Amino acid sequence: MLRVIAGFAFSILVGHIVLWMLIEKTLWPYIRKYHPPEPNQHKSRLSWMVGVLERAIYTGALMVPGSGIQLIAGFLAVKVTARWHGSSGPRATADSDNIWIIGTWLSVLFGAVGAWIALGHLPLLTNIKNINPVQ
Repeated sequence: MLRVIAGFAFSILVGHIVLWMLIEKTLWPYIRKYHPPEPNQHKSRLSWMVGVLERAIYTGALMVPGSGIQLIAGFLAVKVTARWHGSSGPRATADSDNIWIIGTWLSVLFGAVGAWIALGHLPLLTNIKNINPVQ
């Protein structure tokens, strides 16, 4: 049980601190030097909360034998769909999309390491063995 708590703590807390330092303290200030923010950009955003939730989902999904890949793929599909409209407007930039992609994949990585800690071994990706390439 302690290992499970440690795994979730790593993926959620350590992941949050690392991503906050990288995205909010490094990448966004760099971007704002070249692209001034919109007037409403200083309003509170919930992206940090989505990051905490997704790291917990990724960690838990990878702890479930055999179905972790589908759960993660489903959550990523929902996340991309939700962002689709927002990234196609006139104020969308490749920089914001790149930061979004960096944050998403680092969250997947922290979730995977958290599952590794919680399980004590690499998560079993049994479904990968069952996938046949299209011929």
